[in-house]
Amino acid sequence: MEYLLVLAAFVSAVGALGLLWHAGRDGVLVNLATTSASHGFEQGGVSLLKDVMEY
Repeated sequence: MEYLLVLAAFVSAVGALGLLWHAGRDGVLVNLATTSASHGFEQGGVSLLKDVMEY
């Protein structure tokens, strides 16, 4: 029973890493980052710098 639980945890961890790998390869993670910070990109460099410095 313990081996089954460890195997299930391992397979789910490998699956999650695979999904992250594919999301990074396809550019999904970059798109999520740019859409969350899009207000700084649209208004110009000064607004972007202010946004970055606030963090």
